[in-house]
Amino acid sequence: MKDVAPDSTLTPRLAAASDDWAGLDSAQWLGAALDLVPDDVERPWAWVAPNGGPAVLGWGETARFGASGAGPVASAWRGFRDWARGHWNGADDPTAPGAQGPVALGSFPFDPSEAGSFVVPGVTLTRAAAGAPTRIIAADGAPEPSPRGRGRRARPRLTISAAPGAERAWVRAVDALRAVLADPERAEEKVVLARAVDARADRPLDQTGVLDWLARRFTGCWVYADDGLVGATPELLVDVHEGVFRCRILAGTRKPGWARELLTDPKEQHEHALAVASVTAHLERAGLSEPRLRGPYLLELPNVAHLATDITARVGPGRSAADVADVLYPTAAICGTPRAEAFARIMAVEHLDRGRFSGPVGWMGADGSGQWGLALRCAQFSPGSRRARLFAGAGILPDSRAELEWDETDSKMAPMRRALAHG
Repeated sequence: MKDVAPDSTLTPRLAAASDDWAGLDSAQWLGAALDLVPDDVERPWAWVAPNGGPAVLGWGETARFGASGAGPVASAWRGFRDWARGHWNGADDPTAPGAQGPVALGSFPFDPSEAGSFVVPGVTLTRAAAGAPTRIIAADGAPEPSPRGRGRRARPRLTISAAPGAERAWVRAVDALRAVLADPERAEEKVVLARAVDARADRPLDQTGVLDWLARRFTGCWVYADDGLVGATPELLVDVHEGVFRCRILAGTRKPGWARELLTDPKEQHEHALAVASVTAHLERAGLSEPRLRGPYLLELPNVAHLATDITARVGPGRSAADVADVLYPTAAICGTPRAEAFARIMAVEHLDRGRFSGPVGWMGADGSGQWGLALRCAQFSPGSRRARLFAGAGILPDSRAELEWDETDSKMAPMRRALAHG
């Protein structure tokens, strides 16, 4: 599909099937919306929250706003907000608090020196919550979406492989980190190490099919697609809506059969406490007050179980979801602690270009509301969609065992391997 001119005006209207879709759960809504995506769209844009939360699906590109360095999410969002003021054909000021104006989807790399971006799709379908109407926001000249009746596609033949010697390199890196972490003179308490595998298919993989599969099976996760980065994350970095902040912090992992061990294992408990502290230590600077914590509790997913803690707080005046994301990111769950020292250690020993894996991914409204997850349980598709890179990471502490951490990353990649096989 051709992109739409960036000087286009965005006009909202109710979707023709809005009443029929109002009672659908998150996965059902996404499945219905995906049926409107034109056949020539390779890379959809999507964010679908669990439990009937906000849902966004789009295609094409009207405008893009990029940023890197300090405060990249807020910087790019301000570009979108200012653009929206002059390109919105709705009844209200799109930047007013609580306004249902245009939506931009975005993602940002783990390394802040690399640029991330927001994109305003040419056509966007949005639903604020289950039971709410579904709106279409379309730019001038965008064709009217119509059902295409997605048929069953032949399953691709996949080859998934790691780089030669990857497991040996992983063991060496983990052992080196353990030695650093065990040194009382070192500042680092935890470092997150990531790895990747590559998938190759005999035909183009269907990113819409991958999205659909993930949403139907991982109903407790936030499902997303952004510039070929597709995944289902169980970790919510930021949710800001009507003056309330919430997030979900994960750290500590077991396969489902051993989930109860998380509640008593000292290593897993300590790792989780570090992740929670890496967020709570920055709440005041993020403009958040009156925090309330729930956890740790067991979050059991089809492939793994995690220790989880939920945080809610009040949002100070003038603080957008983008502002909060810039302050809270990176957390110990995907980087380590202390932040600066852990990040430097990752750059020294990981030898992996994470791209946008473990970076912020989500959406924003021009009014400053939005949701951001951590880009986990994901694959980055190459142009043409015949290749994809899968990522996973594990938190390394002094008592970590390299073989167990390797198995943990393998378990975390399993959902995406299965999703690709159905794409």
